Amino acid sequence: MEERSKTVEIIRRIGAPEQEKISITGILKSHDLSFLLLTLPAAEDPPAAVLRLLGSHGVNIRFITLYDDSPATRLLALCLETESLSASLELLRSHQAPLDIRSISHHPRVRILSVYPYKERGQVAERLLTSLRLSGVQPLAVNNASSVLSCVLSSDRFQEALSCVDRVFQLP
Repeated sequence: MEERSKTVEIIRRIGAPEQEKISITGILKSHDLSFLLLTLPAAEDPPAAVLRLLGSHGVNIRFITLYDDSPATRLLALCLETESLSASLELLRSHQAPLDIRSISHHPRVRILSVYPYKERGQVAERLLTSLRLSGVQPLAVNNASSVLSCVLSSDRFQEALSCVDRVFQLP
């Protein structure tokens, strides 16, 4: 058993005091989308070139986040319409070498769960991500703007994620 799993199991067994719910304005739930994760070199051009390529072929990107995985590697996470997945994968694979895409992985069915407001409320992220982790729901990607925290989740775990939101947040 992984160390993380042991820790979660101990917390479940001994329990934790129920925390007061955090009041939020609302949540947004996307329809089914598809998820792409690209591994790129840590350079300025590859992410822009990937987005330029997809945009020139009419791919509608609904979620994007870029982060450094290591000093030499960046991960570009994208959500797009499910009907665009096959064509997007084919397009990216055909341009993989020229764009210096090191790897491409995908998940065919995801949904985005967004919680707002998030601005100046760090406990929102901590409570949501902790609740998801304790329920065994692993976000594929997370992004935040000044007022919204968004998580990309596998569609088959989305209802569990909504239960987590109900446990830790108070909606009007």
